[in-house]
This record gives sequence, structure tokens and C-alpha cells, in this order.
Amino acid sequence: MNPFAHGWNAPGSSGNTVPQPSIFGALPYPTRSTSAMFMSFVFTSFAPTILDSTVVGPKSKIYFRVRTDVPTVGFTIIHNSANQPMIIIEWLQHPVIEIRDILSKRETASWLPLSADKSYRTMNALGKTFVWAPDGRYICLYSAGLGRPQIYARVIREEGQVTLELTAEAIQLGLLEICIAAALLLQCERRID
Repeated sequence: MNPFAHGWNAPGSSGNTVPQPSIFGALPYPTRSTSAMFMSFVFTSFAPTILDSTVVGPKSKIYFRVRTDVPTVGFTIIHNSANQPMIIIEWLQHPVIEIRDILSKRETASWLPLSADKSYRTMNALGKTFVWAPDGRYICLYSAGLGRPQIYARVIREEGQVTLELTAEAIQLGLLEICIAAALLLQCERRID
């Protein structure tokens, strides 16, 4: 899946960030941590798309079930492992999302707005601003603001599945349901703006 398919333009570079020289001269260049600890949540068992799938997490446990048009046409409902509806997306002309106890009902375009240059999407969650940006084959979730961005999650589409990887810190912050919803919207191949 091309991460730019949802209105995103390719950034001026290949999407890989080149480390900048240290301002202190003798110190090493900053590098990306390849050893970041990620927990994987896999959207699988597409029937026929991600909008009807199962999300399997650590230890092959089913964490979420995604169902569309069941029981109501025009809605996607994501149930947790206790079969409670956690995330509801209404597929109107301008889709609307609600995440139980986390995000009040709002248009997906206002929750995941596309930047003016169409190179990234911002996301407000838990009183913080985050950025979803393409990086090679991944779409990564970073902290926003000044300073070096911190990665919290990344999404990749592979044959027959979509994998959402979250850092332990993202889980501790309470970003699991939020990132499940965002990953689904970013990979659903429907218009979300």
C-alpha cells in the first residue's frame, strides 16, 4: 500500500531522514534507534478488507475485531476482546469517528488533518499533538514540537495484513486504541478527508 494514496504527497526526499552532524563537533551523529522495542498488533483475516478483520497482538491473543455494515450499514465498529464496542466510524460523505472514553465524536478529517503540503497528518490525542508521517515503507507516529521527534508507533502493509507496532511508552500513555483507529483509517483505502 502506498502511504501517499490518501492524498499525501511524497516528501522532497526518499522519506529517509539523514542524520545531521552534531553541533558539538566531536560527538557522534545521532542515529535512529534500530533497537526500539515494539509490540506488534496485526490486522489479519481480511474479509475481504481491513474493514472486516481481526487484530491479533502479543502471544497471538485477539485484541480487537473489526466489523463493517454489521449490524448497521454504513458503520465500522471495532470491538475489544470483551466484545465491547470501542471505536465507531460512520462512513458519511465526511466520515465521523468516536473512541469510547477517549475521543468524542468528530470528523476524521479534523482528527487526522492532512498538512498543507500533504506530506504528513497531525493527530491530537490525550492532550498531546502527534504526527503521522511516511518513512520508507512505514507510516510512523512521532511526537510533535521542538526537539528531536520520538517515535511511538509505525504501520506497515504487507501481503494480506497490516501491522501496527507500538513502543512500550505508547502503550503506557494509553495510545493503543487511538493507534488502532488511526492505523485502520490510514490503511482502509477509503476517503477520510
